[in-house]
Amino acid sequence: MQLPRRKSRGSKRSTRRTTQPATQGNRRRRSLAARTSSRDRTDLRTTAGTEKAARGKGSPPRRGAAVLRRAAKIGLRLAISGTVAWALLAGAREGYDYATTSPRFEVRALTFEPTAHIDDESVRTLMALPPGTNILSLDLEAVAGRIAAHPWVAEASVVRVLPDALDIEVVEFEARAMLLASTPMLVDATGHAFKRVEDGERGRLPIITGIDDALMRTAPHDAGARMVRALEALDGWDAKRRPRLGEIHVADAGEVTLYTAEIGTQLLLGRGDLSEALLRYDALRAALGDDSDTLAVVHLDHTPVADRPARVIATFLPTASPELVLEAQAQAEARALQAQADAASAQDRKQRQKRKRRGQRQVKKLSRLPKYE
Repeated sequence: MQLPRRKSRGSKRSTRRTTQPATQGNRRRRSLAARTSSRDRTDLRTTAGTEKAARGKGSPPRRGAAVLRRAAKIGLRLAISGTVAWALLAGAREGYDYATTSPRFEVRALTFEPTAHIDDESVRTLMALPPGTNILSLDLEAVAGRIAAHPWVAEASVVRVLPDALDIEVVEFEARAMLLASTPMLVDATGHAFKRVEDGERGRLPIITGIDDALMRTAPHDAGARMVRALEALDGWDAKRRPRLGEIHVADAGEVTLYTAEIGTQLLLGRGDLSEALLRYDALRAALGDDSDTLAVVHLDHTPVADRPARVIATFLPTASPELVLEAQAQAEARALQAQADAASAQDRKQRQKRKRRGQRQVKKLSRLPKYE
């Protein structure tokens, strides 16, 4: 027996739609729906074609947006960094202006140990610091240079001690001898002539002769070698207890001749080893005892040979005439004074020539002016 087929609701509705009467309103709605569907399909095809063309050119819209966002982030970071840097710079500038202008950092104290020729007042004069000088804005090298301009100063250093003090250290030249040239100069242990001799500055210093201005100007190497030779003789002489030395003369070939200060004994050391010559002099004094004070001339420049020892030739002042000893001493002092006088007169002539040349230049300058009657 065959059961009848049951129809579903959906098929009923579908049948119902199909069986709707084709009225004029239904036809209009169907025509409008068909046109809308056709336009939508056309727009989708157009959009798909545009996207495909753009994808083919390699510039999708998403990549451009990402680039813009990245550029905006970088610009924001740069703006923030610039603002922070400007703020830090402005703060540092404000701090520097405050530190270099604040009264808290004004120089109010000096720490200085006076030396033989530089006292506290001299240091203040050489520094030439105006009142209210800021310690942080002070050029320490320039201040040390002004102190070192003093002829007795070999080295000078200036150190800040915050908030308002300066620590000053000065090292002076140590005079070792006096160089007797046209301008008498004080010489240190290295042979550097650092200062012109003023009244009372020589003291008991020995005189170095044999090095004049012409030699120092035309042959500075030879002048330096003679100076080294003279200081070598002076160091060797002072190494032991001996009579005070008055003069050291160095000849052209390097021969060294010494003169004692009290009696004026002439000691010819020659061109050889100075230490060996001085040892022979010590042996002679030991052998003579008290009579060594009457030595007039001693030749210590003999060169020993293999079969003969070194010889020392000496002449003595007459012991029966003590006036001759005093005369020799007076002659030695007179020779030293005459040497100083000659140097002073040479310096005076030099100064007069300078003034004369200066006057001639002044006359030439004045002669250029027009004359009016």
